[in-house]
Amino acid sequence: MKILSPAGNFESLKMAVYNGADEVYLGISKFNARNNIQGFTFDDLDEIVFFTHIHNVKINMTVNILFNDEEILDAVDLVVSAYNKGVDCFIIQDIGLAYLLHKYYPQIEIHASTQMAICNFEGAKYLSRFGFRRIVLAREVLLDEIKRIKENLDVEIEYFCQGALCVCFSGNCYISSYLLDASGNRGKCKQLCRLPYTLKKDGKELKEGYLLSAKDFNMSKRLPELENAGVDVLKIEGRARRPFYVAMATSEYKKAMLGKTINEQNLKLAFNRDYTAGYFDGNGKIISNYNNHIGIKIGEVKKVNYGKKFNEIYFTSNYDLSKKSSIKLFDGIKEVSTISLFDLKQIDTNLYMTTSTQKAYIGNYVNIILDYNKEEQVLAFENKKKLKIEITALQNQKIYAKTCILGKKFELFGEILEPAKNQGLTLQDVAVCFQKNEYFSPTIEFNTDNVFVPKSILNEFRRTFYEKLKEFVMLNLRHNIEKQKIENYHDAIIFDDFQIVESKTDYLKNSNIIYSPEYYNEEDILTFCEHCKKQNKKMYLDLPNFATKQDVELLKNIVEKYKLPIIANNYYALTFNTQIVIGGGLNVYNHYSANYYNLPIICSEDSITPKTKFAYMTLRHCPLKNDLGSSCDKCPYQKGYSLVMQNGKELKIKRKKLSTCTFYLTD
Repeated sequence: MKILSPAGNFESLKMAVYNGADEVYLGISKFNARNNIQGFTFDDLDEIVFFTHIHNVKINMTVNILFNDEEILDAVDLVVSAYNKGVDCFIIQDIGLAYLLHKYYPQIEIHASTQMAICNFEGAKYLSRFGFRRIVLAREVLLDEIKRIKENLDVEIEYFCQGALCVCFSGNCYISSYLLDASGNRGKCKQLCRLPYTLKKDGKELKEGYLLSAKDFNMSKRLPELENAGVDVLKIEGRARRPFYVAMATSEYKKAMLGKTINEQNLKLAFNRDYTAGYFDGNGKIISNYNNHIGIKIGEVKKVNYGKKFNEIYFTSNYDLSKKSSIKLFDGIKEVSTISLFDLKQIDTNLYMTTSTQKAYIGNYVNIILDYNKEEQVLAFENKKKLKIEITALQNQKIYAKTCILGKKFELFGEILEPAKNQGLTLQDVAVCFQKNEYFSPTIEFNTDNVFVPKSILNEFRRTFYEKLKEFVMLNLRHNIEKQKIENYHDAIIFDDFQIVESKTDYLKNSNIIYSPEYYNEEDILTFCEHCKKQNKKMYLDLPNFATKQDVELLKNIVEKYKLPIIANNYYALTFNTQIVIGGGLNVYNHYSANYYNLPIICSEDSITPKTKFAYMTLRHCPLKNDLGSSCDKCPYQKGYSLVMQNGKELKIKRKKLSTCTFYLTD
């Protein structure tokens, strides 16, 4: 397996490469799903391509948002231009962009983003027609399904192993879009899941807290299972994280890949909200008590002297603390305050005192969230590219340097040299001079017959050598594909005059009826279909956006047996042999996507048609199990449960039950 590390800036990029990443993924300021970070610009790509490739590290560029009609051709141009600069591959969500790239530029390697929500073999197989070299599976995919995809499809599998875990099924989170006009599928997620919520049943409060804030993903103890299942690439989440996090996560997973034991404390110190293996073992308990970094518990507050401006806080700890570190204080699971240790005194062997304006109380737990000395040490680490350089400096001849890089020979001639009258140029002189560069750790082989080289000439030769070497590398990494003229799109086929119903007791008023049942029971579905026919209505079965292997088999059997028209909300449903309407879950956002399907379209967000509201969130964990401690054999689910935001907005909890339960937050 390979390690794919995030890079949100140059410092993080260096930490990823220096600490053992096989590949990195990054976005530039335009068209990526992390547009809330500074990131990189297109002009940075030359430097990025050069630095990563001299270390034999592959660049995955994220172009992983949905595009409107005005943007999508610019996105194609961006991909082609970046590819010509030497970027290796591109992570794509928008099916229209994937279609255009595959049709006009099949030589460009594309990967299917986790935002495409591939959760089963059928969905992965459908995407294979676009030439995706790799699929980033949804985090909700189970181990057996990973195996099934790998055994039946010639495609690389990428799977998240560390970092933030989206509580919502990726690609189908619309809460930011619907409430704040900030689409997560457009890179504008406001992380409303990290806010406090209240669980209610028929208006009665049952629990309050961070009820949608997921724990962080940590698969460090499950790597052999992932490898045996066929995972090719382990993905570390975190383009918005600090360089220290990137360094720690990369280095620890690199250790694991080499058969060494991971230091869990290093990972927790980098960032954690508690850890989970997510849905790897099914619908697990993934909700955290926290919405932010909690660090590592290191001690307890023993005494507080309250002052007019500053409080003296005494706490025990056997952790080797340093000034400028940061701690958090907790009252049980409730965060009390965050304190920067600018004023820190060690009173006794395991007793510290700090002064702060922040609150503190006797008995508070003390967690370290930033170890200043450790961060300084980690960020100072360099692992420059080793480079063997042969330098020849002979009398009355041009100084000459030769090296081999990327399997190719590079050489450079400088000025003609004169014989030395006194001490000539030495190996030490050359070695010290050539160490002065940003990216290489050179080993010098030196051949001379006692020549004189002024320091200015030697420095200029060294600068020219590294500049020309960079140009040589870039020239060998560049592609030169010409941009193609892309066909204009035509009008989409819009599916309208429909009504979504959940029960046959609902009044049927529209011509087209979308039946979205809680249970996909064959007899019930056929009964409802007949109910529609009697009223001269046409029924479409609304297929769920998540389905296991068993679910796909069940749904396909019902649909194809009775030739039922369907609303497809995930790619697996497009493999069914029946009449299909593209549903909101497939995120059609532009006419190129619509034209590819050439089928009637329903849009979940404003783009080419007025939106039809999908659920705010799709949850693959059980809210009742997580929040109330209930169990499947004594399931308390019934209508009336809701999650309520602090502003009073109520999100009703609804369920679809097949082989497992999937929950939805709706109006």
